[in-house]
Amino acid sequence: MAMKAEKTNAGSFPKFPVSKGLKAKANKRWQVLAGDRNHWRVGYYSPTDSNADQVTFLEKHTCVEMFLLLKGAITVIVDDGKGEKMIKLEPMKPVMVSGWHNGFSPKGKNSSIALVVERDDFNTIYRAR
Repeated sequence: MAMKAEKTNAGSFPKFPVSKGLKAKANKRWQVLAGDRNHWRVGYYSPTDSNADQVTFLEKHTCVEMFLLLKGAITVIVDDGKGEKMIKLEPMKPVMVSGWHNGFSPKGKNSSIALVVERDDFNTIYRAR
């Protein structure tokens, strides 16, 4: 994969009902659920890779993001400039990520879900691993 850049603009989330449950879609790697324009957005992250060898790229945002494991098992690969390390997410223990990252679920494609909170306006760079 060649280096690639992407811009996420404020308001980049679907319309959502207030005081009602949000509908999640099955078998999606990334699904934005809701947000607050010019502040934050929240979504579900469900890795499609099941081991580190399958992860072919890392991404980096111009904002920090929080991962919180909701279901299953997810390992986040992070590289903050000192080489890659693996972080196994634990239920109810949020992890803040600011460097290059991507993840996998050893339980299989879309078998695990993390809640992700990030800014509503940022840039993303992708690079081969």
